[in-house]
Amino acid sequence: MSEPFVDLDGIFNHAVKETEEMIEHGFYLTEPCLVTPLGWYANKYPEIADRCNDALMALIEKQAIMYPELFNVDYDIESHIF
Repeated sequence: MSEPFVDLDGIFNHAVKETEEMIEHGFYLTEPCLVTPLGWYANKYPEIADRCNDALMALIEKQAIMYPELFNVDYDIESHIF
């Protein structure tokens, strides 16, 4: 039995579009608890993992340019010790 054809380019393009939509809806791609479509598909299809990771990094850079206030925050580790 042959495996069904998987359109990896189509999956990649769809994941990029969905991740861009997340930015438009106010999601911060650097949020540690967030799983983006690019990250999910990179895990599911290792063949496109490098492309997904590169695209995600590019979108994070794009988001940093669009919303610099999100990325220029001083974090005081001393105030977050429990």
